[in-house]
Amino acid sequence: MAYSNLNNTQNYQLASFGQNGFDYLKTGNLSVTGNHWNAIQVLETASITALTSVSGDSISSAQTVSAGTVIYGLFTTVTIASGVVLAYKA
Repeated sequence: MAYSNLNNTQNYQLASFGQNGFDYLKTGNLSVTGNHWNAIQVLETASITALTSVSGDSISSAQTVSAGTVIYGLFTTVTIASGVVLAYKA
């Protein structure tokens, strides 16, 4: 699935308020692909791997991220080994 061009003001505002939807991911080595996400909001401390198509912007090995943290990027794969996150669709 393609992602919205965030250079367009309308697309940016829709994405920044989660209007493209989100995926609720929780413990269990859940891995999702085939979509794009522009933000990952950690609801419960989580072990996350998040890959992008942009060189150097991936979290390529599992990292523990505290609840309340939001990670921004253009992610193509999100894997949750533990915790709970919302992955906002781009």
